[in-house]
Amino acid sequence: MNDSQKVNRRTFLGESVAATVLSGIRVDSELQGSESDHRLQLFWGDLHNHNAVGYAKGSLERSIELAKEHLDFFAFTGHASWHDMPKMPGDRHMKWVNGFEVHSNHWAKTRRLMQDANSDQFVAFLGYEWHSSQFGDYCMIFPEDQPELFLPNHVEKLLDFAESQQALAIPHHVGYKQGWRGANFKHYRAAASPVVEVFSEHGCTETDRSPYPMIRHSIGGRSAANMIVPQLQKGMRFGFVASTDDHLGYPGAYGEGVVGVWAKDLSSPSLMEAIRARRTYAATGDRIALEVSLNGQPMGSDVPATSDRQIDVRVQGEDAISMVELIRNGQVIQRYFPEDHLEDKPILPGKVKCRLQYGWGPWADLAMGRTCLWDMNIKLEQGRFTRAIPCFQSAPFSEKLRDKLTVISPQELKLDSNTTRVKCYGEDPTKAVVCEIEGNSDSVLTLQIRKPYEKTISARLGDLIDDNVVEFTGVFTSESYILHRLVGQSEYSAKIRWNDQQRDTSSTDWYYVRVTQHNGQLAWSSPIWVG
Repeated sequence: MNDSQKVNRRTFLGESVAATVLSGIRVDSELQGSESDHRLQLFWGDLHNHNAVGYAKGSLERSIELAKEHLDFFAFTGHASWHDMPKMPGDRHMKWVNGFEVHSNHWAKTRRLMQDANSDQFVAFLGYEWHSSQFGDYCMIFPEDQPELFLPNHVEKLLDFAESQQALAIPHHVGYKQGWRGANFKHYRAAASPVVEVFSEHGCTETDRSPYPMIRHSIGGRSAANMIVPQLQKGMRFGFVASTDDHLGYPGAYGEGVVGVWAKDLSSPSLMEAIRARRTYAATGDRIALEVSLNGQPMGSDVPATSDRQIDVRVQGEDAISMVELIRNGQVIQRYFPEDHLEDKPILPGKVKCRLQYGWGPWADLAMGRTCLWDMNIKLEQGRFTRAIPCFQSAPFSEKLRDKLTVISPQELKLDSNTTRVKCYGEDPTKAVVCEIEGNSDSVLTLQIRKPYEKTISARLGDLIDDNVVEFTGVFTSESYILHRLVGQSEYSAKIRWNDQQRDTSSTDWYYVRVTQHNGQLAWSSPIWVG
């Protein structure tokens, strides 16, 4: 692939490959103030994921390939140590012990592979995960190569090391009970941990009443006192990130968590600077473009005391937005409902989004489960694709299989993918591609399918305003696919201005924005502090 093809690919693979498009251009910051001389760009990554270099699945080489396919950056954070691990029935704790040995023996090769993965188009951070029953888990992420694999038995030593190496120590799944690998915030240090993980495959740790409870793992449910909001109410200051914690070697797996970073450019120093400045936000899966400022200062900022606060929000979702909320000091003070401002129907000619979702198929019971291979071209007549966002999750696991979305032209995409019901994440046996389209009512979207069966189907965009297209690839229980109804710009995007006045400026207030889509996908901006 030559340089011009790389630029073309990035333009189309939009939010997942550093070219988030809004009104026909990449999303750059519109903020005024301290960052006005350096336009910020939105980049997407995963700062916490696993593979067989530890006790998960898949090679590191595969993880790097998958990350490059749909992310701007990632940090590989292999399982490294658990100094206060309890002994488990049947010596099952040896799974961890053996995994830590694999990780340690692989460290030199890990360093080399991660160094080699870096390019002008992609950033790979070296890291590892440190576990502790008493202190909680931390993802250590280094700005450059790190020869020493430092594995102390106390969190203060770990945080000292992080500061000495200018590394990040990101607390993970903080909402578990203290003593059961929940965060011990008595040891929190903003210098080492400027951001905290609010969402991963474990669940959401915003509050104990947030969506996505901690169900999937055996560490128990959420501890109300250990959640994110109570720490902010105590005066702690940190930004928000999300990452997958995927154990099938699939960085950025859809639905498990992804982080958006507003940075000056795609480089390790720039991304590190942005994370330390807390210009980050958490998203569950859909690459929801979210920009928030208060009196012109970006998310993560410390704003001097003032009674007048102007909060500006820009949102571009990947599906219809249900609600945008402004939270002050842990309480919702404003809500915006795009449905109150909708046109009757998506406007054509114009820009719309259409989600192609595929998978389903036979269930694993009665030995009916299987892996389905998908091979198709997605074509558009009388229009053009302006972006195409892959929503690929980790199942099925195979060292050889890859999900790939290739740009052929502004009128054609090629999809090679695979789905299964067997051990699929969250029992969702589907994957998807979100196509942003400029077209008119007579524009025709065509799927030329070669696998799992041969068929060509077409749909006018005008017909997709009111109805979707559901097709099956064979008899019951065969796989199926859907061209979803179109989502118009007034449904998936919003530009909001709220004003908040506080007479008492002697205390500190903090604000963040939460976005909820109708399909259940969410995003949380990092807070902004006033005073």
